[in-house]
Amino acid sequence: MRLFIYVFAFLYSLSFSLIASESDITNPNQVLHSVSTTTFKRLNDEKSRLQSEPEYIKVIIKEELIPFFDYKYTAYSVVGPNLKNTTPEQREQFVDAFLAYLINAYGLILGKYDQQSLLILDINNFKGKKIVSIPVRMTDNNGQVTQLDFKLRNNSKTGEWKVFDVIAEGVSMLDTKKSELRPLIQKQGIDEVIKLLLEKNSEFVS
Repeated sequence: MRLFIYVFAFLYSLSFSLIASESDITNPNQVLHSVSTTTFKRLNDEKSRLQSEPEYIKVIIKEELIPFFDYKYTAYSVVGPNLKNTTPEQREQFVDAFLAYLINAYGLILGKYDQQSLLILDINNFKGKKIVSIPVRMTDNNGQVTQLDFKLRNNSKTGEWKVFDVIAEGVSMLDTKKSELRPLIQKQGIDEVIKLLLEKNSEFVS
């Protein structure tokens, strides 16, 4: 259940359009508000195609979510101190495998979307900050409320805000992935963890 909350939350937080205005991507509040209209509108508009072509969900994820998810930063954070012991090729391979895993996981869970609603609690003190946390409340059809906090990181060169973590009921998705993968990297090496991710990716293939 927690995995669904994490993925659903990320889908909301990452899903603003490639045609978003400059003000959208330089204001973390507007990034999250765009969430509630863009990707889920596309899901509804292309529902018939998704039913006949389930793999098409990956296209939507790649086009609508990934460009605005700081997945490289997240992947590097998972590797942590072990990063200094890796080669550029290993880092690239890990990021690619990690990204593919996220796309597959999002695609698997995205079909569970069932008109959940979000209340975004805007923040006003993001000017000059590099990382902010925006509270969000998700309500399902039964009226159950889940407390979420979206963490966004600002690119000092472009001014863009991108999501890199979500905290569901006090538990960080990023910290969870660190606890799962970092010990394996330390014990087995990054090459073995890359293989593990690739194996998991292959399990998503129908």
